[in-house]
Amino acid sequence: MFRNNEDIAKQHANDLRQEMERCRLAEQMRLSHSEPAPPADETVESKDVWKSLYETIAGMGRRIL
Repeated sequence: MFRNNEDIAKQHANDLRQEMERCRLAEQMRLSHSEPAPPADETVESKDVWKSLYETIAGMGRRIL
């Protein structure tokens, strides 16, 4: 089947619209199923825990060397 440039452009635009709709639906699903963000004080506390854990692991590595 012979397709001219206009047909190709229309098909491309249609494909982009479909992809945009899929992305929009995926984003809605992700947002509706995600847990709410933790309060700010919990976020700071978790960063402190990870920092402490990192320092512990780094200290163990230094002792091994």
